[in-house]
Amino acid sequence: MYSAKVISLQLKEVERKNSPCFSTGPVGEDLYHWEAIITGPKGLPYENGVFKLDIHFPLDYPFGPPRVTFKTKVYHPNVNILGNIFLKMLNPTHFKTNNTINDVLTEIRQMLTAPQISEGHFFDEEIARIYVKDRAAFDTTASTASLERRS
Repeated sequence: MYSAKVISLQLKEVERKNSPCFSTGPVGEDLYHWEAIITGPKGLPYENGVFKLDIHFPLDYPFGPPRVTFKTKVYHPNVNILGNIFLKMLNPTHFKTNNTINDVLTEIRQMLTAPQISEGHFFDEEIARIYVKDRAAFDTTASTASLERRS
């Protein structure tokens, strides 16, 4: 199956690049189900946070995006209460076949640094409003949620 070959190659790429910002790999023997851990970016309310993600690759990958959700609660305009991530890259109409899982995880970590709350993006309007109008309140809430995840 073509998708399994692509996923295997991307696993080798993840291992080769060995990012200091995230780690990922299959859950057991299931090549189509991965878990990832992203570390919170320094200087932000997410600093020192450890964020667990669940990744499911579709059978038609890389022609369809992986389904990536936060398993760890995160207060962010681009993440809903169920952990669903609102990121254009993960939308089937915007996903490109040359996007790798490294690209996806890098983009998610970048999203923690700079929420995508401009026109044309999907986001939680209330959290985005707080982010824009009262950054201190946003940072406090985001940091508190992040503290719950530290071990």
